[in-house]
Order: sequence, then C-alpha cells, then structure tokens
Amino acid sequence: MASVTGPAGHPAAAMRQDVEVPFWRLVGVGAATALFGIAVLVWPHATLRLLSVLAGVWLLAIGVLRVAGAVRRPAAGAHHVSVQQVVDGLFGVLLVAVGIACLSSASAGVLTLSVLIGLAWLLSGFAAVLLGVFASGRSRVWLLALGTAAIAVGVLFMSWPGVSLHVLVLLTGISAIALGAAEITIAVQARRHPDVPAKNATN
Repeated sequence: MASVTGPAGHPAAAMRQDVEVPFWRLVGVGAATALFGIAVLVWPHATLRLLSVLAGVWLLAIGVLRVAGAVRRPAAGAHHVSVQQVVDGLFGVLLVAVGIACLSSASAGVLTLSVLIGLAWLLSGFAAVLLGVFASGRSRVWLLALGTAAIAVGVLFMSWPGVSLHVLVLLTGISAIALGAAEITIAVQARRHPDVPAKNATN
C-alpha cells in the first residue's frame, strides 16, 4: 500500500492534510442513519425480524457509501492512498459484514441484534475518532466528538443484556436520529468553515 507523504520531517502534519469532513459523503451517511431511526420509530412495536431487516439495510447502505469513498479516483496530483481512504475501506467492509449478519440473524434474538447494532455504532465511532486524530482544526473536534458519542451509544447497546425488544426499538430509533442529524450538521458546518482545501476532501 502506498504511504502518505508530505513535507520532510512532518509526517503527522502530512497525514492530517489527508483528512477533512466530506460534505456529500457525510450528508449521505447522516441522512441514511436519520431515515433508519425514523423508520424504526414509525413502528414502535416492530417485530424482531423487521428491526433486523431495517438495521441490515441501513448498515449495508452506510458501509457501501464508505467503501465507495475509499475506492474513489484520487485528486489531481495525488500519488498516494490517503488515511481517509484506508479508514473508509476498512470500516466500510466491516459495516457491510455486520449488516449482512443482521439480515441473516433476524430470528436470533433481541440480545444478538442489540450486540450487532452496538458493534455497528462502535465501528462507526472508532472510524470517526481515528479520522479525528489525523484531522485538524474544527474537523478534528467534530470528528472526535461524533466518534465519542457513537462509541458511548455502542457501549450502551452492548452492555444492556436484559433489554426488551420495545426498549431496543426506541433506543435504536432515537440514537440513529440524533447521530444522523449530528453527521449532517457537522457536514454543513465543515462546508461553511473549511480547514483545508476542498480538493483534499474525503470521508
């Protein structure tokens, strides 16, 4: 894999130039997440199978969006794989795998689904935190805050073994709407107050 290059003696700064909050990608992921939350809350008494299918479709959608960003054509003059592409590709594939697991375990039980959804939030959170470490300016703060929130939600899902289906539905819907709206807000704010040139934007 090609390495991230930059000014000699400043590898960290060079890597940070590869990361920026991408507008359309983050809006797409945020919209998909918020719509998933709304769909879940529309059926507050949803069956386990329905919730599993909705979660699986949601994870497949955001996973594919990440993978698509990872395999995009490099910007003009770029001759290396960016940090953002590596993170997107890795975590995108993992989210797709969790989505497939949700679809294939629709009748496995509430605990299994809760763990899978929690794992999805943890993966999304770790990806945001990792990108935040290499980002700069406002983008770094936004990504770290979003990642920390997603990780906290993931831990909540995975540490509540006795959760009922009704509570799982409500928790899933509310957290998805909140974090999806946060992703859209971050994307809008990043476009209004960019920290690095737009030609470096990725997700």
